Amino acid sequence: HSVFRPGLMAGRVFLVTGGGSGIGRCTAHELASLGADLALLGRKLDKLQAVQAEISQALPEARISLHACDIREEEAVREAVGQVLAQHGRLDGLRSEE
Repeated sequence: HSVFRPGLMAGRVFLVTGGGSGIGRCTAHELASLGADLALLGRKLDKLQAVQAEISQALPEARISLHACDIREEEAVREAVGQVLAQHGRLDGLRSEE
């Protein structure tokens, strides 16, 4: 259970780097439970897919896109952010683990 009110992040889009494990994974779960749409970014697509499956099982209505790239590569980040904007139409927040 969250200390935040249900639906607090509804209608907002968050990019979560490191979204496939650790703090990024936990942040993704929390934001999704609060109604946020997510763009999960990380180096390994299989880890991102696993987190997406976990969240989707608990919250079938969750809207989640996956973006595999290394945030140390500027051009890859630019491309990923472009994909997020194309898929979600906006970006309201960034949560970075790295």
